[in-house]
Amino acid sequence: MIIEAENLKDAYNKAAAELECSVTQLNVRVLQHPSGGFLGFFKKNAVIEAVLEGEKFSESAELNASQNKAGKAEKKQGDKSEPQSPRTAHPKHRKEKQKAVVTDENLIEIKEKLSALFGSSEFKIEVSEVSKIDENSIYIKLDGEDSALLIGKEGHRYKALSYMIYNWISIRYNLAVVFEVAEFLQNQRKFIDSYVDALVQKSGDERIVTKSFDGAFVKIVADKLKQAYPDRIVGIKSTRNGKIVIVDEKS
Repeated sequence: MIIEAENLKDAYNKAAAELECSVTQLNVRVLQHPSGGFLGFFKKNAVIEAVLEGEKFSESAELNASQNKAGKAEKKQGDKSEPQSPRTAHPKHRKEKQKAVVTDENLIEIKEKLSALFGSSEFKIEVSEVSKIDENSIYIKLDGEDSALLIGKEGHRYKALSYMIYNWISIRYNLAVVFEVAEFLQNQRKFIDSYVDALVQKSGDERIVTKSFDGAFVKIVADKLKQAYPDRIVGIKSTRNGKIVIVDEKS
Protein backbone atom coordinates (compact mmCIF):
# COMPACT_ATOMS: atom_id res chain seq x y z
CA MET A 1 0.00 0.00 0.00
CA ILE A 2 1.39 3.38 -1.04
CA ILE A 3 0.62 6.27 1.34
CA GLU A 4 1.30 9.97 0.84
CA ALA A 5 1.10 12.66 3.55
CA GLU A 6 2.69 15.97 4.51
CA ASN A 7 5.11 14.28 6.91
CA LEU A 8 6.23 10.80 7.93
CA LYS A 9 4.23 10.80 11.17
CA ASP A 10 0.98 11.47 9.31
CA ALA A 11 1.90 8.88 6.67
CA TYR A 12 2.48 6.22 9.37
CA ASN A 13 -0.81 7.06 11.11
CA LYS A 14 -2.68 7.04 7.80
CA ALA A 15 -1.21 3.64 6.90
CA ALA A 16 -2.15 2.24 10.32
CA ALA A 17 -5.72 3.48 9.90
CA GLU A 18 -6.00 1.98 6.41
CA LEU A 19 -4.64 -1.41 7.54
CA GLU A 20 -6.58 -1.25 10.85
CA CYS A 21 -3.58 -1.86 13.05
CA SER A 22 -1.18 0.06 15.29
CA VAL A 23 1.89 1.83 13.95
CA THR A 24 4.12 -0.73 15.70
CA GLN A 25 2.58 -3.48 13.57
CA LEU A 26 3.64 -1.87 10.29
CA ASN A 27 6.48 -2.81 7.99
CA VAL A 28 7.38 0.44 6.23
CA ARG A 29 9.63 1.50 3.36
CA VAL A 30 10.17 5.26 2.85
CA LEU A 31 9.93 6.03 -0.87
CA GLN A 32 10.23 9.82 -0.55
CA HIS A 33 11.25 11.96 2.41
CA PRO A 34 9.28 15.17 2.92
CA SER A 35 10.83 18.51 2.05
CA GLY A 36 9.66 21.99 2.97
CA GLY A 37 11.13 23.49 -0.22
CA PHE A 38 11.88 27.20 -0.33
CA LEU A 39 9.43 29.58 1.36
CA GLY A 40 6.86 26.81 1.09
CA PHE A 41 7.37 26.43 -2.66
CA PHE A 42 8.46 23.22 -4.39
CA LYS A 43 7.67 21.23 -1.23
CA LYS A 44 7.48 17.43 -1.32
CA ASN A 45 5.18 15.19 0.70
CA ALA A 46 6.30 12.03 2.45
CA VAL A 47 5.60 8.87 0.46
CA ILE A 48 5.82 5.41 2.06
CA GLU A 49 4.94 1.83 1.21
CA ALA A 50 3.34 0.06 4.16
CA VAL A 51 2.38 -3.57 4.80
CA LEU A 52 1.51 -5.51 7.94
CA GLU A 53 4.41 -6.75 10.01
CA GLY A 54 5.71 -10.02 8.59
CA GLU A 55 4.37 -9.36 5.10
CA LYS A 56 6.60 -8.55 2.14
CA PHE A 57 6.55 -5.46 -0.01
CA SER A 58 5.14 -5.64 -3.53
CA GLU A 59 7.33 -7.24 -6.21
CA SER A 60 7.43 -3.99 -8.19
CA ALA A 61 8.83 -2.14 -5.19
CA GLU A 62 11.43 -4.84 -4.64
CA LEU A 63 12.34 -4.73 -8.33
CA ASN A 64 12.71 -0.95 -8.30
CA ALA A 65 14.89 -1.12 -5.20
CA SER A 66 17.12 -3.74 -6.84
CA GLN A 67 17.40 -1.70 -10.02
CA ASN A 68 18.32 1.41 -8.05
CA LYS A 69 21.04 -0.49 -6.18
CA ALA A 70 22.36 -1.98 -9.41
CA GLY A 71 22.39 1.42 -11.08
CA LYS A 72 24.32 2.95 -8.18
CA ALA A 73 26.81 0.07 -8.21
CA GLU A 74 27.38 0.46 -11.97
CA LYS A 75 27.82 4.20 -11.58
CA LYS A 76 30.31 3.66 -8.75
CA GLN A 77 32.32 1.20 -10.86
CA GLY A 78 32.18 3.59 -13.81
CA ASP A 79 33.64 6.35 -11.66
CA LYS A 80 36.70 4.16 -11.01
CA SER A 81 37.34 3.46 -14.67
CA GLU A 82 39.99 5.33 -16.59
CA PRO A 83 38.95 8.85 -17.62
CA GLN A 84 38.19 9.56 -21.23
CA SER A 85 40.75 11.37 -23.29
CA PRO A 86 40.39 15.15 -23.21
CA ARG A 87 39.42 15.15 -26.87
CA THR A 88 36.54 12.73 -26.23
CA ALA A 89 35.35 14.12 -22.91
CA HIS A 90 35.62 17.76 -23.87
CA PRO A 91 35.01 18.34 -27.57
CA LYS A 92 36.59 21.52 -28.84
CA HIS A 93 33.68 22.54 -31.00
CA ARG A 94 30.33 22.84 -29.26
CA LYS A 95 27.39 24.43 -30.95
CA GLU A 96 25.76 26.89 -28.57
CA LYS A 97 22.03 26.54 -28.20
CA GLN A 98 20.31 29.59 -29.64
CA LYS A 99 17.75 31.38 -27.50
CA ALA A 100 14.11 30.80 -28.35
CA VAL A 101 11.81 33.62 -29.44
CA VAL A 102 9.26 35.07 -27.01
CA THR A 103 5.65 34.34 -27.98
CA ASP A 104 2.31 35.45 -26.55
CA GLU A 105 1.65 31.82 -25.64
CA ASN A 106 4.87 31.76 -23.57
CA LEU A 107 3.90 34.90 -21.68
CA ILE A 108 0.39 33.66 -20.91
CA GLU A 109 1.60 30.21 -19.80
CA ILE A 110 4.38 31.59 -17.57
CA LYS A 111 2.02 34.05 -15.86
CA GLU A 112 -0.60 31.32 -15.29
CA LYS A 113 1.97 28.95 -13.77
CA LEU A 114 3.50 31.60 -11.52
CA SER A 115 0.04 32.80 -10.43
CA ALA A 116 -0.94 29.23 -9.55
CA LEU A 117 2.32 28.74 -7.63
CA PHE A 118 2.06 31.88 -5.52
CA GLY A 119 -1.71 31.53 -5.22
CA SER A 120 -1.22 28.21 -3.40
CA SER A 121 1.24 29.78 -0.93
CA GLU A 122 0.49 31.66 2.27
CA PHE A 123 2.13 34.83 0.93
CA LYS A 124 0.04 37.74 -0.29
CA ILE A 125 1.85 38.03 -3.61
CA GLU A 126 0.51 38.54 -7.12
CA VAL A 127 2.15 38.27 -10.52
CA SER A 128 1.61 41.85 -11.63
CA GLU A 129 3.44 41.62 -14.97
CA VAL A 130 4.93 39.14 -17.42
CA SER A 131 5.99 40.98 -20.57
CA LYS A 132 8.40 40.90 -23.49
CA ILE A 133 11.66 42.86 -23.29
CA ASP A 134 13.06 41.77 -26.65
CA GLU A 135 12.88 38.71 -28.90
CA ASN A 136 14.76 36.49 -26.43
CA SER A 137 14.03 38.04 -23.02
CA ILE A 138 11.04 38.51 -20.72
CA TYR A 139 10.29 40.65 -17.67
CA ILE A 140 8.57 39.20 -14.60
CA LYS A 141 7.33 41.36 -11.73
CA LEU A 142 5.83 40.19 -8.43
CA ASP A 143 4.12 42.58 -6.03
CA GLY A 144 1.88 42.53 -2.97
CA GLU A 145 1.70 42.99 0.80
CA ASP A 146 4.37 40.35 1.50
CA SER A 147 6.93 41.64 -1.01
CA ALA A 148 9.36 42.52 1.79
CA LEU A 149 9.20 38.95 3.13
CA LEU A 150 9.88 37.60 -0.35
CA ILE A 151 12.92 39.90 -0.71
CA GLY A 152 14.38 39.09 2.70
CA LYS A 153 17.23 40.74 4.60
CA GLU A 154 19.78 42.19 2.17
CA GLY A 155 17.84 40.55 -0.66
CA HIS A 156 18.91 36.98 0.16
CA ARG A 157 15.46 35.50 -0.55
CA TYR A 158 15.14 37.53 -3.72
CA LYS A 159 18.47 36.17 -4.95
CA ALA A 160 17.50 32.56 -4.23
CA LEU A 161 14.07 32.93 -5.85
CA SER A 162 15.57 34.81 -8.81
CA TYR A 163 18.05 31.97 -9.34
CA MET A 164 15.29 29.32 -9.37
CA ILE A 165 13.03 31.29 -11.70
CA TYR A 166 15.95 32.05 -14.02
CA ASN A 167 16.80 28.34 -14.28
CA TRP A 168 13.17 27.34 -14.80
CA ILE A 169 12.65 29.88 -17.61
CA SER A 170 16.00 29.01 -19.18
CA ILE A 171 15.45 25.23 -19.14
CA ARG A 172 11.73 25.16 -19.94
CA TYR A 173 11.50 28.03 -22.45
CA ASN A 174 15.14 28.74 -23.37
CA LEU A 175 14.63 32.46 -22.68
CA ALA A 176 16.45 35.09 -20.63
CA VAL A 177 14.57 36.78 -17.78
CA VAL A 178 14.70 39.97 -15.73
CA PHE A 179 13.03 39.33 -12.36
CA GLU A 180 11.57 42.05 -10.14
CA VAL A 181 9.87 41.99 -6.72
CA ALA A 182 8.13 45.28 -5.89
CA GLU A 183 10.80 47.92 -6.64
CA PHE A 184 13.80 45.96 -5.32
CA LEU A 185 15.64 45.48 -8.61
CA GLN A 186 14.91 49.07 -9.70
CA ASN A 187 16.32 50.42 -6.41
CA GLN A 188 19.38 48.19 -6.75
CA ARG A 189 19.94 49.56 -10.27
CA LYS A 190 19.89 53.12 -8.90
CA PHE A 191 22.44 52.15 -6.24
CA ILE A 192 24.66 50.47 -8.85
CA ASP A 193 24.43 53.50 -11.15
CA SER A 194 25.62 55.79 -8.34
CA TYR A 195 28.33 53.33 -7.28
CA VAL A 196 29.74 52.88 -10.80
CA ASP A 197 29.58 56.62 -11.60
CA ALA A 198 31.60 57.39 -8.46
CA LEU A 199 34.06 54.61 -9.30
CA VAL A 200 34.58 55.92 -12.84
CA GLN A 201 35.17 59.50 -11.67
CA LYS A 202 37.64 58.38 -9.00
CA SER A 203 39.62 55.83 -11.04
CA GLY A 204 40.01 57.55 -14.39
CA ASP A 205 42.48 55.57 -16.51
CA GLU A 206 43.63 53.33 -13.65
CA ARG A 207 42.68 49.66 -13.18
CA ILE A 208 39.24 49.24 -11.60
CA VAL A 209 38.21 46.47 -9.22
CA THR A 210 34.64 46.58 -7.89
CA LYS A 211 33.33 45.19 -4.64
CA SER A 212 31.71 41.74 -4.77
CA PHE A 213 28.24 41.25 -6.27
CA ASP A 214 26.16 38.20 -7.06
CA GLY A 215 23.19 37.14 -9.13
CA ALA A 216 21.88 39.49 -11.80
CA PHE A 217 23.71 42.44 -10.21
CA VAL A 218 27.09 41.28 -11.54
CA LYS A 219 25.89 41.60 -15.13
CA ILE A 220 24.34 45.01 -14.43
CA VAL A 221 27.66 46.30 -13.05
CA ALA A 222 29.66 44.78 -15.93
CA ASP A 223 27.33 46.22 -18.58
CA LYS A 224 27.50 49.65 -16.96
CA LEU A 225 31.32 49.57 -16.95
CA LYS A 226 31.43 48.37 -20.56
CA GLN A 227 29.40 51.41 -21.54
CA ALA A 228 31.78 53.67 -19.61
CA TYR A 229 34.91 52.01 -21.04
CA PRO A 230 34.10 50.66 -24.54
CA ASP A 231 37.81 50.59 -25.48
CA ARG A 232 39.01 48.63 -22.41
CA ILE A 233 38.72 44.99 -21.33
CA VAL A 234 36.02 44.35 -18.72
CA GLY A 235 36.08 40.95 -16.99
CA ILE A 236 34.32 39.10 -14.15
CA LYS A 237 36.19 37.11 -11.50
CA SER A 238 34.77 34.81 -8.80
CA THR A 239 35.79 35.30 -5.16
CA ARG A 240 34.72 33.80 -1.83
CA ASN A 241 32.25 36.61 -1.23
CA GLY A 242 30.76 36.72 -4.73
CA LYS A 243 31.94 38.04 -8.08
CA ILE A 244 33.95 41.17 -8.81
CA VAL A 245 34.18 43.14 -12.04
CA ILE A 246 37.63 44.19 -13.24
CA VAL A 247 38.48 46.86 -15.82
CA ASP A 248 42.06 46.73 -17.07
CA GLU A 249 44.31 49.77 -16.88
CA LYS A 250 44.28 51.97 -19.95
CA SER A 251 47.45 51.45 -21.97
